[in-house]
Amino acid sequence: MGLIQTNDLNQRIEFIKEKTGKDEDGQPIKTSETVFLCWASIQTQRLSDVKASIGTVLEGTLTFIIRYQQKAELQNDLKVKWQDKIFEIITITKGEFAKDFTTVIAKEVQK
Repeated sequence: MGLIQTNDLNQRIEFIKEKTGKDEDGQPIKTSETVFLCWASIQTQRLSDVKASIGTVLEGTLTFIIRYQQKAELQNDLKVKWQDKIFEIITITKGEFAKDFTTVIAKEVQK
């Protein structure tokens, strides 16, 4: 991964938490609640990464790079919403050393 500058964070994403509630008839229904929004740099896999990830959990993933400090704590049970698509978080790598950026690898949830 190349060096990221703050002006590379040019895509708006939101982290959502899915909850199970009930509709007016008392039937279970899934709802989503926005935990926080932030700016991100979205990176796709290179061809060599695509070939290497075939058949693994990382197949077809995107990388979301965000600032280290956010309004809420990032957790694996959150989902990423970007361009009206929902992505399930696979792994979160925080930039603990320099406290600059956090990397979130996520895979699109098929409807």
